[in-house]
Amino acid sequence: MQEKIQNLKSNLDENITDIKIKDMPEYNLELVSGVENTSATEEKILSEVTENAEITCKVFTIKVDGKEKAYVKNKSEAEKIIKEIKENTKSDLKIKLEIEEQEKNNKEINEEKTDSQIAKLDVNAEVQEKVKKYEKKQIAARAAENRRKKAEQEKKTQSSSTGQKGASAKVTSKGMFMRPISGGTLTSPYGKRKSGFHTGIDLSSKIGTPIYAAASGTVIFAGGNPRKSYGLYIKIDHGNGYQTLYAHCSKLYVSEGQKVSKGENIGAVGSTGNSTGPHVHFEIKYKGNRQNPQNYI
Repeated sequence: MQEKIQNLKSNLDENITDIKIKDMPEYNLELVSGVENTSATEEKILSEVTENAEITCKVFTIKVDGKEKAYVKNKSEAEKIIKEIKENTKSDLKIKLEIEEQEKNNKEINEEKTDSQIAKLDVNAEVQEKVKKYEKKQIAARAAENRRKKAEQEKKTQSSSTGQKGASAKVTSKGMFMRPISGGTLTSPYGKRKSGFHTGIDLSSKIGTPIYAAASGTVIFAGGNPRKSYGLYIKIDHGNGYQTLYAHCSKLYVSEGQKVSKGENIGAVGSTGNSTGPHVHFEIKYKGNRQNPQNYI
């Protein structure tokens, strides 16, 4: 019986690193008539020893930005969980996921806590909550930037409209609309080309470059199919028969029915739809007829 108690560690989980028995149960082995009764008595003694033992286990702790979130029994499980979460998390936010080998009391770590599926759910929930908060801050920052640009544009407009008393500004089509992106290269003008008639102009720039509303108006469409035609695109009605279109976007920051101001960030340059590279395809329509944008910006 004493030998079985001494070999208790080898009969338990391989992750166990140490066993300290605080209170050894008192027992006397006596001759009994049945072998089965002897076995039952030994099992009871071993059970009491296990219940009174301080058992230390080796676990692999998964940390999210330094905070312990889950435990698993082997390193390969922890690495697999981190790899899957990184692959499925699409965000610019940098989150530190790390593994640390630790020793913990067995009473702190039950089977549920070391289950790999539960561990993955716990870690993923923490990561997604961080991403959600980050995206919320990004949206607020973009909104603040749009308000700043709007105030700046209004200030410029007010400044340019002040002049001699009684004078009125001369309005022409040139300059009616602002350029939809800052900088960029004109890669395809309006008009005939080998593949057919080009209904707008193409301005190339890197993916993510802000796209601005060419004039104030109301968004009448924001969406599309990333794999077809214009890809993701936006249409704005400016009143007086004018409409503009911004195609092949990577991101859309506005929705249908939304009021936008001239110079407001409405999307980001991309290469969605029928596109050979990152650019914005920009169109202007007047009373349903496409116009050459270069005559207006």
